[in-house]
Amino acid sequence: MAVSVGDDGILMETRKTTSETGGDAAAGPTPGIGRGRPRRWVFAGAAMLAGLLPLVVLEAGLRLFDVGRPAENPDPFSGFNRNFPLFERQGAVYRTARARAPFIGPQEFPAEKPRNGFRIFCFGGSTVYGHPYLADTAFPKWLELELTGRDPARSWQAINCGGVSYASYRIVPMVKEVMSYQPDLIIVATGHNEFLEDRTYHSLKSRSAVWQWVQARVGSLHLAELVRGWVNRSPAAVADAPDPELAPTVITRLDFDSGYASYRRDDAWHQSVLAQYDDSVREIVATCRKAHVPILLVRLGSNLRDCPPFKSEHRAGLAPEVERDWQAAFDLATVAEKPDPGRALRYYLEAAAIDPQYALLDYRIARLLDRTGRAPEALPYYQQARDEDICPLRIMAPLEDALRRIAAETRVPLVDAATVLASRCPDGIPGFDWYVDHVHPTIGGHQQIARALAAEMRTGGLLPAATAWPEAKRIEAYARHLGGLGHAYFTDGERRVGWLENWAKRQRLAGETFPCDAAGYARLSFRRLDLGQDEAAWTALREALTRDGAVIELIRKHAGDLLAEGRADRAALLRGKLDEIGRETRLSAKPVP
Repeated sequence: MAVSVGDDGILMETRKTTSETGGDAAAGPTPGIGRGRPRRWVFAGAAMLAGLLPLVVLEAGLRLFDVGRPAENPDPFSGFNRNFPLFERQGAVYRTARARAPFIGPQEFPAEKPRNGFRIFCFGGSTVYGHPYLADTAFPKWLELELTGRDPARSWQAINCGGVSYASYRIVPMVKEVMSYQPDLIIVATGHNEFLEDRTYHSLKSRSAVWQWVQARVGSLHLAELVRGWVNRSPAAVADAPDPELAPTVITRLDFDSGYASYRRDDAWHQSVLAQYDDSVREIVATCRKAHVPILLVRLGSNLRDCPPFKSEHRAGLAPEVERDWQAAFDLATVAEKPDPGRALRYYLEAAAIDPQYALLDYRIARLLDRTGRAPEALPYYQQARDEDICPLRIMAPLEDALRRIAAETRVPLVDAATVLASRCPDGIPGFDWYVDHVHPTIGGHQQIARALAAEMRTGGLLPAATAWPEAKRIEAYARHLGGLGHAYFTDGERRVGWLENWAKRQRLAGETFPCDAAGYARLSFRRLDLGQDEAAWTALREALTRDGAVIELIRKHAGDLLAEGRADRAALLRGKLDEIGRETRLSAKPVP
């Protein structure tokens, strides 16, 4: 028997002739040993195609009737899936994709840029977004107004791409996307959220290129989107905690009941987060450089004076008996704070000699030094309290250092918004005078950041050097813009602050957040006035003036700041109440200019 290849490419057996074998068997081809296996594969493939055909038809029908379009729903890959763009074209404009809601606010810009247009894209976290308010009072909007006021001949637009809870690595693909929208300037202000998301999304970010491609292709199917929507709406999905890797919304560690407890001292994790922050910012800069688009980096600040650390933990390896000594000194200092501040400070410093890494101890020392007129000594302790926070919701010194280093090495301008606001605070220590909570600036704070950005643009040649905007015109424009927002806008801000503090478990340290001196009560009144909590603001104001009449100068200055922010109604309200309480407490309250 011999083996040969038939015309159809299938192996065939042939029997030998009788002359070859000496027998009488008839010669001719018969099915060979290889014919059955290929046929089985053909049948199996046909069966698979027949099974998939209904799905293909269904997908085609869904696309035909535009049902289950992926971009209509939140991004299941939380910003890492390229199938979910930041913006979508809708007729003559680009609008923020609905997949990004509610973490990025609605924005739009013309698909065809005006001939005299200047287009700025602003990236960052909830500070850029405008929390606790919305984009209408965030610094990109004030920058747009500032540039229009200085150079009305051009069509200026600042598009707010700030994402709530977005860390720097989320910004990288968004910056790459907007390079196709003819940007004239990119502004990046990031750093507060780096420790909020990193661990949660590590496995998602470390997916292989092949697996990313497969997930992206599946994610683009209307049928897959429809099924995912049904699953997410099922009772079981609602009852169970969502998978942090594939959830349809941004889920942070603090969104879970165990999230606060999951934050522990972890130096190795901090180093990996710092490395990733460095890589992300450098990639953003490189993307802009490659596209020949100017970029400005922004160093954000935070509330040091009126924001105790969110969580404290002893240094690693502290022996139980040593920790007892630390606790004894800390408790003695706590008792002595009010009657004998000097004695309390000595006990606190004794505790610091044992363990200086306990964040709340650093804050207590800073607050005591501040109270006793030693603010320059207090500032480093306030900063250390922020940097030792086990639940770091404010940008830390190592991240700030990395940002400065990147700016210097790449020769990218760095706008120091932190210093801009700190310089307007007594002793250069920011509190509720310029921050609504732990990181989000007041409306006036956003205005100051916008002015600093415009000044840097002028220095860099992006704004004509001869442009100027009289202060009276600026205040008028501010007032007109704020007047169009309505009362509910500020009421919603108050609600969001309450939600944010509950989310950050601020009630665990409620006692630490309460003022302990006249200036602290004055700053608390400013914050409440900002949020529309007028009656509570007057209670704090009265306490401030009762404790120390000298605080009246701080209150007068704040009334002047409100006037400059275009909030004449708030300034007049504060001025009137100051006079009233001044008379009650027999203080010589002079009228606010």
